[in-house]
Amino acid sequence: MTRAVATLAVSERTFREIADKLRAAGYQHLFMSDGSIDMYGIALAAAPRPVGPVCTCLTNQLGPHYCEVHAA
Repeated sequence: MTRAVATLAVSERTFREIADKLRAAGYQHLFMSDGSIDMYGIALAAAPRPVGPVCTCLTNQLGPHYCEVHAA
């Protein structure tokens, strides 16, 4: 039996975040020989929004800036 695999390209940062969480949970077997992740049977859900100020300094793709957390 064969099955088709669809590939969804994501940013390197997103890939690392997902890969780190899967490895930490013991899912090393999901990593394919080419480095991609076989997520068959795994759902992707958004995390709840954090309460309070959030530092966005590392997520700004346009260059360094100071967020409300560091401005205080």
